[in-house]
Parts: sequence; structure tokens; C-alpha cells
Amino acid sequence: MKDSDTLQRIVRSTLAMLIVVVFHDECRSQVGTNPVDWGVEPLGISRVGSAGWQFLKFPTDARSAAMGGVKSAVSYGNANSALNNPASAADVADMDIQFSSMKWVADIQYSTLSFVKNLGPIGTVGVHCLYLNYGSMIRTEVAQGFDALGNDIGIVPITGGLGTFTAHDLAAGLLYSKQITEFLQVGGTIRYVEQQIDDARMRSWALDIGTMYWTGIGSLRISMLGKNFGADGQFMSYEGRLAQAPARVKMPMLFILGAAYDILEQSKESQHRLTVAAEYVKPNDGPDKVHVGLEYFAWSNFFFRCGYRFNYNEESYTFGFGAQYPVSDELTLKADYAYAKVGRFKSVSMFTVGFGF
Repeated sequence: MKDSDTLQRIVRSTLAMLIVVVFHDECRSQVGTNPVDWGVEPLGISRVGSAGWQFLKFPTDARSAAMGGVKSAVSYGNANSALNNPASAADVADMDIQFSSMKWVADIQYSTLSFVKNLGPIGTVGVHCLYLNYGSMIRTEVAQGFDALGNDIGIVPITGGLGTFTAHDLAAGLLYSKQITEFLQVGGTIRYVEQQIDDARMRSWALDIGTMYWTGIGSLRISMLGKNFGADGQFMSYEGRLAQAPARVKMPMLFILGAAYDILEQSKESQHRLTVAAEYVKPNDGPDKVHVGLEYFAWSNFFFRCGYRFNYNEESYTFGFGAQYPVSDELTLKADYAYAKVGRFKSVSMFTVGFGF
């Protein structure tokens, strides 16, 4: 009797499983041929807004900004390599210092300063600083509002008599770069980063690691760059209290693979160089991006640049120019300008000046 009951249970379980499988397959076929129309198209999976510290993504010099934001593989580095691909800092012959300024949207002032020194066999070292100033803003609070008759009109903003407040972003760090072989350059930067809004401050650190490899196939070089590896941050008040609900703010990490090639190579017979560069960018807080750029170096003194930024909502084409003037055998003065289209925010311009020794 027990064996008969067991057999019946096995048969019932098997039939139930078959019914579930058949019903599931039928449902899938029905959905595939006649999908249910819910009236709203689902959004694609996106990580936009999942990381903070967005000022670390801004262009750091006019050369990079004019070439579509290409950071990793342009080579022929200068002091601003500390802010882009630190491996390129090994290209600096002796010393280089550069200062950049940009008026971002909403009159936000952004500035960078970088200094690099080549110590020969020891390698190349440098220091740098980025500063973003949001300016003065009107302090606003919200309260329950009522009209002249005493009727509730909901939540309304209040600004009168509350004064103003300021906000800024800051990053400062150190660079080390070295020519490992004739073909390979490596480098890294570590920086302290800070954001402050009124009396709330968030601090952390970030690390960049970059490589530059000259393939030996003409002037072709490839690069790999990881930017903004670091610890999460959290806003705190001056008294050490949480300035908001507990939430960790991630670093905007970027993984960049780039390549560049000199279509025209500079030589004693030709004082011209035409470089094409491109890079694939994988951020941790949004869709993948592609940057492409061109740089034409003419008569050993003038630069003409252009580029395009793919898969951005607002940003698109860029262009710019620059010049360098040898003041003496030991000092060269450099100046660059970049223009970037930013869609409904119209455009922004960036200026860079520097000295090479």
C-alpha cells in the first residue's frame, strides 16, 4: 500500500512539472508573438547618476579639450600629462609648468595648475591642483505657504533674509612617471579630493594609472589608462556630523583604451606633424563613450586641433589652436585655446598657458 501511494505521488509530481513546463513555454511563445502593451517603453539599464565627484571628468587643458577630450594616447606630453595620462609625463625633457582656465556652464570657474620635473634615470615627478568654484548662491529654505485668505498653497521656497553660501571642488596630488624601455612608459598619480557645499564637506583620495606603448609600427602607440580609483566619500558637517542621510558617494572611475598615429611625422626635412588619436571610454556611471581627435603641428610653432565626442547627450564637436615660442635656448612659452560645443548650454572655452624648460 505504501509503495502504491509513493508511486501515485511520483506520477502526480511528474504531471505537475510537465504542466508547468508546457504552460511556461506557451506563455513565452505568446509573449514573443503578441507582447503585452503596457503603454510605456521600459528604459534601458543605465548607471547615470550613480557616482559623484563629476569635476574629475572635466577637461584639464586646452589641448585635450580641443581634441575631443582625448586623454590617453596623444603623447608628446607636458605638465598637463599629470592630469591626463601620467605615463606621457616621461616625454618632458626637463621642466614644464602649465595653467588652464575654463568658464563652465552657469558661470562656474574651473582652473588647473601642474608642474613636472624630469629627474633623468630616477624618473619624472610632478605636482598638480584642480579647483572648481561654484561662486556665491542664494540660500533657500522651504516652508508651508498660505495665500492672503489663509488658504494652504503647498510648499513654497523662502529666500528673504537667509543670505548666501558657497561651494567648491578641489583635487591636489603627486605624479611619478618613468621610461621603462625604449617602447614602454608607465606612470601614476595619487591625489586628495574634496567637495564642500556650505558647511558640509566630503573628502577622499583617487589614483590614476597609465601606460603608453610605442609598437614600433611607424609612430603607432597604444595606451591603457585607469582613472579615479578611490574610496567612497560621505558629506559631513564641520562638527563631524552627517550632513545628509547616510549615503556613500562613489568615485567616477574611467577605463580608457586609446591609440594614436602620426600620419605626417616631423623630421629635419619636414616641420609638420599630423596626429590622429582615438579612445574608448568605459565609465562606471553611464554609457560607454568614444573620443576622436586630430592635431596638426606646423612650422614647429603652431597647432591646429579638432575632435568629436560620441554618445554624449549635449557635448559634441570641439576645435582649437595653439602656439609655442622659443624665448631662448632654455625657455619656451606656450599658449592654447579650445572651444567645445555643449548643446543647449551653447559652448565653453578653455585657455592654457605654460612654460617649458
